[in-house]
Order: sequence, then C-alpha cells, then structure tokens
Amino acid sequence: MGNNKKLKKPDLTKMSQLLLSGATMLSESCPDCAVPLFKKNEDIFCPNCERKALYIKNKEEIKKIEQTFSLGEATTQLRDVLTGKITFLTNQLASADTPEEIAYILDIIEKIFGIFQKIS
Repeated sequence: MGNNKKLKKPDLTKMSQLLLSGATMLSESCPDCAVPLFKKNEDIFCPNCERKALYIKNKEEIKKIEQTFSLGEATTQLRDVLTGKITFLTNQLASADTPEEIAYILDIIEKIFGIFQKIS
C-alpha cells in the first residue's frame, strides 16, 4: 500500500549553497529520499541523506563492486583466522622448551605477519 519510509524534506538552502560552491546537480535521484544527487570533485552524494552514492554505469561495474565486497569479506575472515593462529602460536611459544621449537614457532608467526602486511 505504498512506502512507509518517512522522507525528510529537502533542504533547498543547502542545495543552493552546493550549486554556488561548484557542485553539480545530477539527473539521478537518491534511492532513499528521491532528492537529486550532487557531484563535487569526484564524489557523488545525497545532500539530504548526507551519504555518498555509487554511480553504476553498466553490469561490469556491478560485478566489480560485488567482487570487491566479496574480497573484503574474505580478507576479514582471513584476518580473524590468522589472529586466532597467532594467539595459538603465542601460547605454544610460551611453553616451548628447545631453541629449535622456539625458532620454528617464530618462523611461522613471522610468515603470518607477512601475510597480514600483504592483505592490508
């Protein structure tokens, strides 16, 4: 029976100030509040919601964005797993008795930190 979202009234003064400051009003509208999107420098944003917007031109860009989010999730999961392994190895290091065992554990920890640097 219609949209239950309560829309904020657009701030025309703010929109005018954006235009005077060099921003461009775009023909596309915000999907949340229907106010025209603005572009200033390379940023596209809604002046009403005060959020950045992504302007997707074609299906290839959609795929690229989806892959980026998937990669971000995988990277977060990898960081969590590696953090757990470092904790485990730190506990093992505390109870290590021989120099060989200590060197082996430290070598693995060093490799894990190398992976952290690569994914950061």
